[in-house]
Amino acid sequence: MKKIVHIVESFGGGVYSYLLDLTSGLVDEYEVYILYGVRDQTPKDLKKQFDKRVKLIKIKNFTRNLNVKKDFKAYLEIKRELREINPDIVHFHSSKAGGIGRIIKYDKKQKLFYTPHGYAFLDESQNSIKSKIYLFAEKLLGKRNVLTIACSNGEYLQSERVTKNSIFINNSVDTNFLKRFKKNYSNSVDTIFTIGRISEQKNPRLFNDIARKNLNKKFVWIGDGPLRKELASSNILVTGWMSREEVLKKIQPYKYFILTSKWEGLPISLLESMYFSKICFVTDTTGNSDVIDDNINGYLFKTTKEFEKKFYERKELKEDPHTYIVNHFSKDEMIKKYKKVYSNGK
Repeated sequence: MKKIVHIVESFGGGVYSYLLDLTSGLVDEYEVYILYGVRDQTPKDLKKQFDKRVKLIKIKNFTRNLNVKKDFKAYLEIKRELREINPDIVHFHSSKAGGIGRIIKYDKKQKLFYTPHGYAFLDESQNSIKSKIYLFAEKLLGKRNVLTIACSNGEYLQSERVTKNSIFINNSVDTNFLKRFKKNYSNSVDTIFTIGRISEQKNPRLFNDIARKNLNKKFVWIGDGPLRKELASSNILVTGWMSREEVLKKIQPYKYFILTSKWEGLPISLLESMYFSKICFVTDTTGNSDVIDDNINGYLFKTTKEFEKKFYERKELKEDPHTYIVNHFSKDEMIKKYKKVYSNGK
């Protein structure tokens, strides 16, 4: 069996769910390893969640933020593990793993892949110098013999700014897993919810502004993060981190899903919400607009005022979100495409 190593610092949320689904479809044909970092939202029982054939190896010095000392130690850890495993395929996930992983020297026979899951240079909250540094780093590393596999068409278009060697394979969801959580009382409560880390990317300020101007509605943020204090409106409930199963159970009665992100790769939380036939309102940005066809299977907005107009003037959707996800974002189809790319190298 050929060996494949996934390297990921951002081991939580959508990237975690994506790797859980992807690796479950690879273990019959590959010896699969994951070198991972721990975040607040990384499940404590992750070894129980993954197929027992997936070998999970913790990289102790992986950190979310730039830290020269720890990043160098993480580089040495990863290099040592790769030397011991001697993989045929290495796949980097997100900016930190993509940055550290791509500066390591590899054998010419080894196939290398990188999925950004939302480019760091798209972070509008950073000062222009920091964004330019991320953009410069991506352009420099984009010259390496590594195939970028964007997780949406929108991310693919961004990848063309930094590399000439890229394709895209849409993220997907495991519908067989999700259908176990669907209940008779699904979508019966007028609550507006979101899922994710409370960070600049998810734009909690916009979420809070929408809630503050719609006090007659109940809002729920499932997750936690450094900007939790931004969610100050009296009608917002912040749950803290929950397991994936707990989240899928909790959202069943809720009718509306909202995503206020400044940018995305292709959000798993949106795909899952659409599978459960939630009425989805998402910002008109990379990733979101790859899934939502405005006024057809959901709604796109940019401002609080635009959200309110779409929300209160909404009509019955022309396309059922559940059917759309089943037809276009199948886990089996995603895995089939990855196997082909891993085999051919393109």
